[in-house]
Amino acid sequence: MSNPQSVVVISSPGGRNEDSAQLTEPYQPVTWNVGFVQDCNLRCKYCCTGFGRLGHGSKFMQPEVWRKLCDLMLSMSAGRHRIRLDFGVGETFLHFDEAMQFLDYLRHQAGGKGVQIEALMTTNGTLATVEQLNTCLKKKISLTFSIDGSASSHDSFRRFPGGKPTHRIALQNWRRYRAMVRSVDDPPGCGVSSVIAGDARLRDVVRFWRKQGVMQYKAIPAEPSRHLRCFKQHESQVSRNRYLKDLEDHAFSEVSRLRDSDLLENFEGPKGILDLWMRLSRAAPYRSCGAGYSVICVDSDGTLFPCQGFLGFAERSIGDVNGGVLPAKLSEFRSARSRVQTQCCGCWARFLCDGACFAGDPKTGIVLDTWNGCELIKSHVEIAVKSYQTWCGYMKGKTEKEKQ
Repeated sequence: MSNPQSVVVISSPGGRNEDSAQLTEPYQPVTWNVGFVQDCNLRCKYCCTGFGRLGHGSKFMQPEVWRKLCDLMLSMSAGRHRIRLDFGVGETFLHFDEAMQFLDYLRHQAGGKGVQIEALMTTNGTLATVEQLNTCLKKKISLTFSIDGSASSHDSFRRFPGGKPTHRIALQNWRRYRAMVRSVDDPPGCGVSSVIAGDARLRDVVRFWRKQGVMQYKAIPAEPSRHLRCFKQHESQVSRNRYLKDLEDHAFSEVSRLRDSDLLENFEGPKGILDLWMRLSRAAPYRSCGAGYSVICVDSDGTLFPCQGFLGFAERSIGDVNGGVLPAKLSEFRSARSRVQTQCCGCWARFLCDGACFAGDPKTGIVLDTWNGCELIKSHVEIAVKSYQTWCGYMKGKTEKEKQ
């Protein structure tokens, strides 16, 4: 089985060696995103994975595939003490028992090598039984429930194929799992993630989760679907502008509310703004996304991709579980990514940005700033910087008063 940990020096078309440390870095993923199930029991209008099917038919990973995947994971991530296994893409609870067989096998194999497997799963929350949730608790699987705030916002997009709403059952199962994890020591995570789509407002999502007692959560504007072909750029821009306005209002509201206390410890709201504040607090440098370095993605057939954004596009594959990662394909991706990233050199926001997304248009190739993604990130960063400066001003004034 191929293991692409040997150093690869990439020569550009002009003959110049791009011998950066990044290009020759061994590929030892920390996070394995696994599309174990490529299907979903919902028909969300904005789904960026095309109902989990990625433009293809319904399928899930077979034992002969996941056994080879286990071998590859432990081979490529050798030297890591902990590996993160993230079940995503489709609705894993459609084939929950099969996914647990895979997890148990992987953990058994990893245990013999002294490697811990941290398991995460994103779910729409509509299929899980009490027994399955108990299994997740015992196996310490962190669950993230996709719930878009209130019933009116959520059910506008997230429905069963027959049109029935899903909010009630998703919220019920989230509450059930939250109660479970609160009842044990050293529990797995129980989080929520909201998509702001259509006429929905971030401010309403913030209000909803505050009433539910959730301090922090993921909340993002709907992304263009690569598979449903229902993206309208003008509508998306209007929605983004509303999202940014609400984000700015909320950030400054929290800064004012916490003017006399620890902002980072007591913040309530979307995690994105908190993450930027934490980086400002630590003066943390630019942190590029892990695609093709610390992250790898596998579809249900065992095909490998640099990250989840390229799933479903065979031309972006970098190998499979039978032969492992193909060094030439990996080198091609890293080199293309490095060249594209030179666009970031003159950007004022680069030290607080993850480097944007390289998978915005997988069919075209490794590209940056599709659908004005960079402008969205810059606006995010600007809000974070201004609001954090305001809070620092409050803290400075408080310190000066205490000295008097």
